[in-house]
Amino acid sequence: MIQQYLRLRKLSYYPRLQPFEYKNIYNILENNQDPIAIRIDINCPTQNGRIPHRNGDINLRLETNAYLLKTYSKLAPIIILAHQGRKNPPTQKPDKDYTNLLDHHLILSNISDIRIHYVEHHPDETWDEYSNRLAKQVKNTQPGEEVLMDNVRIGDFEKKYTPGSPYIPLFQELNLAAYINDGLPLWHRADASLMFARNVAPVYIGHISMKELRTQHRIIHDKGRKVMIIGGKKPKFEAIPNLAEKMDILTAGVTGILTAKLMGNEIGPMNDALLATVFQGMEKEINQYEQLLEEYSIEYPTDFVLSQPNNLSMNNRYNVPLRDLTKPEWEQYSIYDIGTATVKQYTKTINTGGYNWRIRAGPNGVYEENFNNGIRLIENILGTGFVALGGDTVEELQHNDLCKPIMYSDGTVLLGGGSHVKGFAGLPYPCIEDLLNNQQ
Repeated sequence: MIQQYLRLRKLSYYPRLQPFEYKNIYNILENNQDPIAIRIDINCPTQNGRIPHRNGDINLRLETNAYLLKTYSKLAPIIILAHQGRKNPPTQKPDKDYTNLLDHHLILSNISDIRIHYVEHHPDETWDEYSNRLAKQVKNTQPGEEVLMDNVRIGDFEKKYTPGSPYIPLFQELNLAAYINDGLPLWHRADASLMFARNVAPVYIGHISMKELRTQHRIIHDKGRKVMIIGGKKPKFEAIPNLAEKMDILTAGVTGILTAKLMGNEIGPMNDALLATVFQGMEKEINQYEQLLEEYSIEYPTDFVLSQPNNLSMNNRYNVPLRDLTKPEWEQYSIYDIGTATVKQYTKTINTGGYNWRIRAGPNGVYEENFNNGIRLIENILGTGFVALGGDTVEELQHNDLCKPIMYSDGTVLLGGGSHVKGFAGLPYPCIEDLLNNQQ
């Protein structure tokens, strides 16, 4: 039975974290001259190693954090910790989004209008060499100024916190006055830059994270009906079992393709190959998900938009019913989006379902190439109670000028993506569990 691995609990992080809320930092900062560290999430999609600007738009994560950095800078010299992309092992294809933070530095400086010193990591430089240069810069930084560390994922020790983390002696040497954890989009991970701080200084939760946590808390504890559209290009096996117990699930993206396959539909050779790549080594999780589909009514697309990687032109995009994917004419075509019938079906399900909350988690199609049926779906269901979860969705919404329409129609755009999916599922956040279990 699938019930044996459901962990049905409603986390109540928001009320428990109120003593750590940012506003309480003023209780310890009278006449403070020592630095404050802040962990933020400014991870952005890149093109050719640079952050793209479309019509002058700046990624919402960068813009939001930049304005708050100006406020934080009034407290003391600020040390900013952030990441960009993933540092894949040599055996894997390099992540195109794994870069340094030079572009981030320029954008943050321009928007915040404060002096931010960027300490770039040099090739082949050891952590000791880098941290010595960083410490020297911090000691020469004045209140009202900030220091941006380079991509924290450069160091292999960032992947998972250990009590011997190199961050601890560095920030002890700097006599850190406080640490602001404003990285909720990362809370589902046990990264060292999120976990080390309670060993060094008082920890506070930043404005963005508390705001998003309040929204998450409100949704979790609302007794009304909820529905989530799960899309994106990453599997969400860990969260889906618990989510299915708490709300209705509609699928799109790779999860939608997999669901259609597991429900007995043939999807064609190109799409079988895609699933084999995305879900490599996840046979156990797939079997458990297949059991879940026997117990819960999880919807999947009834049609898809097909195209070819070497020809994505508008005249080579075809809306094809699921039942026709195995026809010979589609053997060399891949799925790039949900189809128009699915948009109509999901719209009707959501708008007539009496849902208090309509949650969108992950793009439904390859929005980077303007496959936008998922955007049409959002336009059909936005309004009060609509919530867009962050990650790739934020970039997708900005790409289609939808952030403001969502917010102006009484909807919500959250910067956290996967962290909120796991939060709604009732799965714990390592850095918050550690903080609460060790509070003085």
